[in-house]
Amino acid sequence: MQQIFVELYNYRPEWRALDDEQRQTFVMGVMDALTGLQKQGVEVIGYGANDLETDRRAPYDFFCVYRVPDVDAQRKIEAEVAASGWYDYFDQVNVSGAARTPIGTLLNHVALLPPAPQGPPISAVSPFTKHRANVLGRTMTFLDEGAGIPVVFVHGDVMSSFLWRNVIPHLDGLPARTIAVDLIGAGDSDKLPGAGPGTYSFATHARYFDAWMETLNLSEGVVLVGHDWGANVAFDWAMRNEGRVRGLAFSEGITPPFDWEDWPAEMRPAFQYLRTAEGEQDVLENNVFVNAAPHSITRVLTPAELAEIVRPYAKSGEDRRPTIDWPSQVPFGDDRSEIRTVLEAQAEWLASASVPKLHLPGVPGGIARQGGRRREMISTWPNLTEAPVPGIHWTPEDAPHAMGAALADWLRTIGV
Repeated sequence: MQQIFVELYNYRPEWRALDDEQRQTFVMGVMDALTGLQKQGVEVIGYGANDLETDRRAPYDFFCVYRVPDVDAQRKIEAEVAASGWYDYFDQVNVSGAARTPIGTLLNHVALLPPAPQGPPISAVSPFTKHRANVLGRTMTFLDEGAGIPVVFVHGDVMSSFLWRNVIPHLDGLPARTIAVDLIGAGDSDKLPGAGPGTYSFATHARYFDAWMETLNLSEGVVLVGHDWGANVAFDWAMRNEGRVRGLAFSEGITPPFDWEDWPAEMRPAFQYLRTAEGEQDVLENNVFVNAAPHSITRVLTPAELAEIVRPYAKSGEDRRPTIDWPSQVPFGDDRSEIRTVLEAQAEWLASASVPKLHLPGVPGGIARQGGRRREMISTWPNLTEAPVPGIHWTPEDAPHAMGAALADWLRTIGV
């Protein structure tokens, strides 16, 4: 995970005691070290002097700010600074941590979340090879790793099987066949011809997912893991194939209640805009919905991650249709749409079905935010385990290792 490293420092008497030539020699050594750091991917954002008129000015006269590619590189910088003799000449304090988005940090403050260890690195690329299957005359792609009880991962809007790249490795060692689909129109799966409004409706995704599941000829005892609308695709299949389901794990699914007040306040304006003709045009021409997603992820994504998320929707026009059809279908207020009936039927089934369930809500959460009615309703479902993870909406990107560890623990409890 990218790091931000900030040094605040003042001259020590020992620095002032050196003559000009000694100071020059030391500084040239620092310049050489900086060149080496930049070759390792460290970005020097800037050095500066602390403005004397800065409001609430820190008692340090100088600062420097770096963007560092990962925590291991950060620890190396710290060690090199200490070994260089810098602290012999400068009185310094350091600030460092994972680079996070404004919304990720500020909403964590609302939830009073303290600093926590960062854990293992987060991979910016997928280590997995994709497979292809002919489904209803179209190609759908998917990851397929390991052997044993099938554990099927289903992504939601904007994303693809890439979403699960850091979660799936936590299942290593389990007798599990981990499979992650690129839903139709997403990832490397085909786009549908003659697209227009409604082409990628929930019903269409459910139909192609059903056919894909049958094409893979999965055995009984399937575990489904879904995020966002992918959770609802999983719910839909499980409801109609209850006898074949060993368990359901999910995060940020679209479940009742559907009043606007149950939607995160920071997301309401965007979803209201997407329901206008201007919003639809903005999505198709400017990729506005895909481009907005990283700003709702708590950490700052690397260029490689951003490129892979955008890649399936790089071509303007109807290739971006999948990213507008789903958000346009979210029911709000007193909307009595067909999809609302479908989603309410799913929730009614989940509220009575004995199938083991794992809820992986974010803290502070997004759609299923802490203290919200949706989160409260989900908590009443039978045979439910809750394993909160740090994050807002994009939990598999916000906290993949926490999610993967919780999922692996729960799978063991249901016989995987």
